[in-house]
Amino acid sequence: MGLLDPATHTWLTRHALPGALLHEVGPLSGGFTNDLSLLTVHRPDAAGAERYVLRHHRPCGSRFPRSTCAVEIAVLGLAAARAVPVTTVVASDPQGRATGRPALLYRFVEGIPLSQVLADGPASGEAAALGRAVGTVLARIGRVGLPGPGAFGDSSLVPAPHGADALGDLPGFVDHCLVTGAPDGPLNGTDSAVLRALARRGTPALTAVAGERSLVHGDFNPKNVLVRRRAGRWAVAAVLDWELAFSGSPLFDVGNMLRFAHEYPPAFTTGFVDGFRGGNGRLPADWLRLSRTLDLFALADILTAPPDSAYFARARAVLRRSAD
Repeated sequence: MGLLDPATHTWLTRHALPGALLHEVGPLSGGFTNDLSLLTVHRPDAAGAERYVLRHHRPCGSRFPRSTCAVEIAVLGLAAARAVPVTTVVASDPQGRATGRPALLYRFVEGIPLSQVLADGPASGEAAALGRAVGTVLARIGRVGLPGPGAFGDSSLVPAPHGADALGDLPGFVDHCLVTGAPDGPLNGTDSAVLRALARRGTPALTAVAGERSLVHGDFNPKNVLVRRRAGRWAVAAVLDWELAFSGSPLFDVGNMLRFAHEYPPAFTTGFVDGFRGGNGRLPADWLRLSRTLDLFALADILTAPPDSAYFARARAVLRRSAD
């Protein structure tokens, strides 16, 4: 139990999972912005061991609006009601009054990260099936309509009056990231100039998606998608980590998923696009350019505050490819 502080242990065993015996606690990889722990629990009223994930929120360093625990719980409930595969929240400490930091406890979902499956180099048919499954689920997310565009003000999921501002000015957002990034960071002057130029060049096209108000995951990439085989076919087991969700254009998530498409089997991308379209996801004629432009918001954040050197190198390669 060394990974749990006394306050968190007490909250879990007395309030979140009353009477539970925490059998195992271990770190869980996959979160760049929060601390994740995998709990194996025995409870008197359960037939066998149960597994849960405990997520402690770190202080927000992202330039994107990040949802509170209460907002994320509401987003998960809305997504589940629309048949989007998500995990179930069991308990929460939204203000961190019990545990010291905002915390969520949710059920562990069996599955394999999509990133792992793609890294293993699936055959063309497997890659296409994976892509179709993921694209279909993203189309389902994009069909969830909201009252207006922007970041969510509270658990009502009504965007705040000025909630669209953060993602309404791409050149301004890029400049903000470059100014607030570490002065000795790894991004050089040439790359900064390329990023600014891409933002200015792409901005006029974004008027085509201004005002869209669909549910956007905000970090829809292979590490946040769990997949598994069901009746011999690939299916999405769960879409994880909704703390960056907002209301906007589904093309934001399309760009996120295809950011590193050059690293994946081409059949995955083809299947993903087919699955998205087949699920009634709307792709305008210039969807690829629009999605890449929207992904510059995330790319600017990553390049000026990278989670690690390996991810930075991959993101910079995308930037340089975009400039060609």
